[in-house]
Amino acid sequence: MALYLKYRPQDFSSIIGQEHIVKTISNQIIHNKINHAYLFSGPRGVGKTTLARVIAKAVNCENRQDKNFDPCNQCSSCQEITHSRAIDVIEIDAASHTGVDNVKENIIDNVQFKPTKSKYKVFIIDEVHMLSTSAFNALLKTLEEPPEHIIFILATTELHKLPATIISRCQRFAFKKIPHETMNKHLENIAKAEKIKITKEVLERIINKSDGCARDAISLLDQLMATGEKNIDSETASLVLPNTNIEKTFTFVSSLINKDIENGMNLIKSLVDDGINFNQFNIDLLELLHAMMINKADPQAAFILDVNDKVKKEIDKINQQISYTDLIILIDLIMKRSQQIRLSPIPELPLQLVLLEWCEKKENNQDDDNFTTPNKSNNEKKEVTKKEPITKENKESTNNKASLTKENKKTSFTEKVKNIVNKPIEFSLIDIEKKWTNFISQVEKEHPSLIFILKMSEILNLENNLLKIGVQYSFHANKLNDKICQRNLENIMSDILGHKIRIEAVVQEKEINQDKNDIQNLASSFGGEIIS
Repeated sequence: MALYLKYRPQDFSSIIGQEHIVKTISNQIIHNKINHAYLFSGPRGVGKTTLARVIAKAVNCENRQDKNFDPCNQCSSCQEITHSRAIDVIEIDAASHTGVDNVKENIIDNVQFKPTKSKYKVFIIDEVHMLSTSAFNALLKTLEEPPEHIIFILATTELHKLPATIISRCQRFAFKKIPHETMNKHLENIAKAEKIKITKEVLERIINKSDGCARDAISLLDQLMATGEKNIDSETASLVLPNTNIEKTFTFVSSLINKDIENGMNLIKSLVDDGINFNQFNIDLLELLHAMMINKADPQAAFILDVNDKVKKEIDKINQQISYTDLIILIDLIMKRSQQIRLSPIPELPLQLVLLEWCEKKENNQDDDNFTTPNKSNNEKKEVTKKEPITKENKESTNNKASLTKENKKTSFTEKVKNIVNKPIEFSLIDIEKKWTNFISQVEKEHPSLIFILKMSEILNLENNLLKIGVQYSFHANKLNDKICQRNLENIMSDILGHKIRIEAVVQEKEINQDKNDIQNLASSFGGEIIS
């Protein structure tokens, strides 16, 4: 049996981290003031469904005494609910039963009948926010005025998706993430019960990775125990819980702070070669910068990332090389660019823009500092030059040197980028016409659904690296200009030419008079004529 199922709380006293909720509901049970509908909201794995089952057991327990709220867990009713065999406790996964028909069949029709053998019929609806609007509307009346023998318990991780009409008809309880100390004590008790010794460092790593989710924490502990070791230390844990892979994100941050464009570009290229998801890499990057920001604001605060002491020292060292203001600006820049990753036809492009934009900004700032920040030696030089006689020739030579220095500094960064952008195109329309047959053949192999349209198309012109092809109908143009189709065609043509090229389909307008002449000639050849 999985460890999280084995140690799943079976009574109120075993539930951890939600004392404020347990106290309220247990008092209701003692005084027989059970509410007809409860709404549990909060993060996953913190005990929402577990508490719902305990409530179902407590209100239906055959041996529970007055002024006692915990179920006995021994009677037939408690045993049936524990093993998910109770007829009168109906659990519904709203994620897989979203439609109105499921609500009518599983809830509304069942509400009309009294419990088979229990005092209350309890409906537990998990992930209730997944229900459709029509399903919510069907549930609304029943939820507002249910029979006395019915209890609804709704659970959700996304409270904001529930209609206000549903929320207002329930007694709402907000679950919280399990506190660090509470989680640590709970894991120690489980390890002791399983006769396992585990170091404090490993427990810390489990708690950090679980992020306040009890189910995740117990599952991680279960994975460690699966190694068969009775003494679990950092070396054993590294087999199952490797340190968070922040080497590449740390390297990229170092490239940003040190204005190292070459290493930054090489790192991005390696991410492309390794097939790294740039959306996830961007999240990891923001997490690292977030940790650096918190550490800079409060050096005594606990480090929020799961890293070893060696990496922490390296992060502290690089964190000292950037100011608090610059760190905020950098995070803001990455957050703005991160929104473009999903929409960009080139996933790595937004990250490359971050690198170039940040390094250019920093370099320009340094250039400004070189001209505006005085020091002692510069002041001394200025005093010396003031004593020297100023002639027309000296003034002109000084101005020329200053202008050349400024111009060199301005172009030092952008020159490489300009050379790449302004690189002349090394192919012509004739080259494309020669390769067109090969292009058609390759498209027919890889994307046969497009070949009919391409065979009816016509090469129009080439502007820079944009090839325009004409088609007869607008829906053909829309098909070829679809982002995915367009990218596939461009990749095939680029491979054939050996150069990057863009392709755009346009509707080719026909001459109406020419069409009429063609039809007239065709009719004449059959001895007929066109009657307009």
